[in-house]
Amino acid sequence: MEEEALYAISNGLYVLGAKESDRYVGSLVDAVSQVAIGPNIIILSCMNTSYTKETIEKSGIFSLSILSKKVAPIVIANFGYQSSRNVNKWDNVVKEIKDDLPYLKDALAKIRARVIDKKVFPNNTLFIAEVEDAFEYQQGGEPLTYRDYRNGFKEKVMTEFKATQNKEEKATPKAENAEKKWVCTVCGYVYEGDVPFEELPEDWVCPLCGVGKELFELR
Repeated sequence: MEEEALYAISNGLYVLGAKESDRYVGSLVDAVSQVAIGPNIIILSCMNTSYTKETIEKSGIFSLSILSKKVAPIVIANFGYQSSRNVNKWDNVVKEIKDDLPYLKDALAKIRARVIDKKVFPNNTLFIAEVEDAFEYQQGGEPLTYRDYRNGFKEKVMTEFKATQNKEEKATPKAENAEKKWVCTVCGYVYEGDVPFEELPEDWVCPLCGVGKELFELR
């Protein structure tokens, strides 16, 4: 199988939002599609390790902020390169709250949906949901697609994210003799395997959130 051929599939990028008991959570998703009208039904795929997915399973409702090509790279880094398990992502962006769900203020369009069914696969959960509201569509705007993301935009995102991480590390003094370990910058997983991290195969991925070695840092 030539897996890179799958990159030709053009999906948009979205910020997914949900309400926990006392805060809002969110993540970056690229697998959303409308599959029916009258009523309007969409499908959403989330990784099973996603904290936002777990929250949606409890609440049964979620928001989608459709990203435009003008979105700041740091917004994608904020929602895609760290976990809501330990970061209040919505505190880092300009947001608006409508009917107790969060949305990006400058999103291309905003959608509220309620889960009516789901299908669980080994690595992903597929939510089938009915659209309850769709609003603030910016006429003439262009959505940021997954293809756009892979063709140059991803490098901008990673550069800004690493710059942010470096600032945080400089602001937090560390013990001189503390043992350094390879840590996933997305979910916080610490690699402690017997094989040296540098010798892991290039296609090795984080066992918790599924990102590649390039998103691990020695800390």
